[in-house]
Amino acid sequence: MEPKRNYSYASSLSPYIEGLINEKRSAGYAYGAASDVLKALDTFCIENGFSCGTVTKELSDAWSVQKETEGLSARNIRVSILRQVSKYILSLGLHAYLPQAGQSTESPEAHVFTECERAAFFESLDAIIPPNGPGGIRILNECRVLFRLYYCCGMRRSEPLGLTWDCFDPEAGTIRILHSKGDKDRLVWITEDIAGMLLEYRNYIRKEVPNTDWMFPGMKAGKPVNAATVRSYFLKAWGRTPYAGNSNPPTIKSFRHTFVVERLNIWMSEGADIMEKLPYLSCFLGHSGMRESLYYYHQVEESRRIIRSKDKTSKKVIPEVKFNEETKK
Repeated sequence: MEPKRNYSYASSLSPYIEGLINEKRSAGYAYGAASDVLKALDTFCIENGFSCGTVTKELSDAWSVQKETEGLSARNIRVSILRQVSKYILSLGLHAYLPQAGQSTESPEAHVFTECERAAFFESLDAIIPPNGPGGIRILNECRVLFRLYYCCGMRRSEPLGLTWDCFDPEAGTIRILHSKGDKDRLVWITEDIAGMLLEYRNYIRKEVPNTDWMFPGMKAGKPVNAATVRSYFLKAWGRTPYAGNSNPPTIKSFRHTFVVERLNIWMSEGADIMEKLPYLSCFLGHSGMRESLYYYHQVEESRRIIRSKDKTSKKVIPEVKFNEETKK
């Protein structure tokens, strides 16, 4: 049987370390080797000045650095023990940062478009000269509409590519997303200007490709536009902006990040009850719960300005989450 280690702890995390150990041992676990790691964590906090009484991202980043004398497996065990401390603190209804499981390097911050970046992107996109050959101008025009849908509706990268015109109801002001993530269907409500843009675009596409039901038909008959083609136009448009040298460049998914962050920032700035609003946002995005929506918000540097000004509220309504929508199946 694994022997118990009865260490004493002195860091600001000591109440939670001791509470976690007591909880594990009361459940029948010796929790000996893990106690060794927790003692090392306690010492690490004292020696490096982490004294705020919870697990922060700064503490997690510092603790998660792989040592020259350890393998990746040992490093990931240390991170998993820190995750257990975070989960224990969260179970008490308190705020804590939850490190990613098995993370070997620090995840980059998600890119949220600034107003200037966004304007420059669409200006660049609209200025692209279409390639020669059949369908070149049509595909470019499709992308001009497609990227505006990504930004204005917060859609996943694959969702608009699967739309047919039957999914669009201009009178109701909705787009019906079919068989999205988790094989779920949902309605996306759109504004009048987006509905007007789609009506004008529909007239154009029906003249160009009269025998298709796809909202964004591709070059191959009966097929929607290729995702690689869409990405190519995104990179071309972004590459011609003054911000193309950004060390953390955007992706198509950044439109969805931007949609979520801008909406939450507006609500927080207005003093709205976020907990009342979040279920509607989650439903709109096609998420199974509020934590999925908050995943986006917690990745971005730009959001921290609002979080700081609303600190007392944000600690209660914006818990850290590990969920990564792009990798979940």
